[in-house]
Amino acid sequence: MIFDKDKIQKITLFENLTRSKVKGMLEDEKLIIIVEHGELGKAIGSKGKNIKMIENMMHKRLRIIEFNENPVNFINNFIYPIKVESITLNNNVIEIKANDRKTKGLLIGRERRNFNELSDLVKEYFNLTIKII
Repeated sequence: MIFDKDKIQKITLFENLTRSKVKGMLEDEKLIIIVEHGELGKAIGSKGKNIKMIENMMHKRLRIIEFNENPVNFINNFIYPIKVESITLNNNVIEIKANDRKTKGLLIGRERRNFNELSDLVKEYFNLTIKII
């Protein structure tokens, strides 16, 4: 992951305000911050106050995801609250089996945005590819 000056400033601000460790960040129309395992509660804050405060400061929607060394658990954290039938790892390919068309549509997202975000993160942290079936 390549960090420019702007991203480093946002990560530093987030870490200073929430007292949690950031592992990575994606930025599009919303800000996706990946925090270290066990840091999610600190990052969210009491009743979500940290999220609200940072959204107001950065004028963007914020999404916080907890990192996990296990790629299946990380994907579950990323797609929460979407429920899927199964997530399996087969020969460097993670297969996500959706329950129905609606779930599959939510996983892929408009213009494949959700799928691309998830795919980029999984490729970066685990060097795996994703397939939705």
